[in-house]
Amino acid sequence: MTSSNRNVVLLGDYDYDYPREKLLRRGFEQADTTVHECRFSETSRFIGIKKLLLLPLFWFRIVRRMGEIRDENVDIDALVLTKFNPLLIPLAAYYARRLDCPLVYDLFVSLYRTAEMRDIHPVIVRSVAVLERLVLKIPDHHLVGTDQFIDLYSDMYGIPKERFVRLPPGADEDWFYPREEIGKRETFTVLYWGNFLPHHGVGTIIGAAAELRDEPYEFVFLGSGPEQERYREMAEELALSNVRFEGFVPREDQQEWIASSHVALGVFADDPRSLASITNKVSEAVASKKAVITEESPAISDWFEHGKSIYTVPPKDPVALADAIETLAADPDLVARLEDGGYEVYRDHFDVEAIGAILGDRLFDD
Repeated sequence: MTSSNRNVVLLGDYDYDYPREKLLRRGFEQADTTVHECRFSETSRFIGIKKLLLLPLFWFRIVRRMGEIRDENVDIDALVLTKFNPLLIPLAAYYARRLDCPLVYDLFVSLYRTAEMRDIHPVIVRSVAVLERLVLKIPDHHLVGTDQFIDLYSDMYGIPKERFVRLPPGADEDWFYPREEIGKRETFTVLYWGNFLPHHGVGTIIGAAAELRDEPYEFVFLGSGPEQERYREMAEELALSNVRFEGFVPREDQQEWIASSHVALGVFADDPRSLASITNKVSEAVASKKAVITEESPAISDWFEHGKSIYTVPPKDPVALADAIETLAADPDLVARLEDGGYEVYRDHFDVEAIGAILGDRLFDD
């Protein structure tokens, strides 16, 4: 029924165009694999009472759709459950056994660790921790972003390391790609985008802006999140005229900001999750051929080289970050080398072709 060599089921509640699930679909397609959707909701729900109340409806939709997939009489090579769905691991495992295929869980982000950082009731956070510890041993494979996350999650959940698949964060290439036809802004601009979460170290960026308050640089923040208002108040208390918060902006405006900025910023917190992560904002920036400053970490050094494909500073060090910004502002040739070097790393390791090769090699050819 299909010209592809393989078939997978992608099971979950997700926006069809959400970057992570989009990357998985395109990666599987790159690996000559047909993706059969079992999307029980078009809205990705994190955790809470509403999702729990909707579970019976979701189960019904999953059972109905999985019946349709079985009726198609195709051999399924893997069942992939999307992130933030530990409650569904037992049901997904049941269907994986019925289909005689491995169960793969996208542990790109731990639900428990993420709940810790958000305004979630402590009872729910503790419940999620217990739930994950019970069910995360069930899947045959877990997708994670770095070797450091393999170490972290293996220790947290007691999962053998050989069951993890390192799948680095890519980028949505419909939006994140070089736009060199757009000129850079007149003022040297450093850009941060994404969620304002505690482990992103945005306070370090505000501190660097304070160090450079009298210099001709502009710090621009795009996005929203639980810590955004606190950082905005911090900048106001410091009377930083070189800082501007744009809030959530449409993708078109975001791409305009990325293309016209001089340097993109990663994360800067001394936190195990940050130190284990590449982060989407870094992979999106190098996909857009931007020079990136981020914190030094084993995860970053696995792929990037300081001064050639990225510029790194110690975690939680606003003075070092300010010095790095001044160094890049004074050396356009260095900025150009970082742009070229980072983009080369992206094309070699993070783009859809590289993601497809990892999925094909690790999930099907063991």
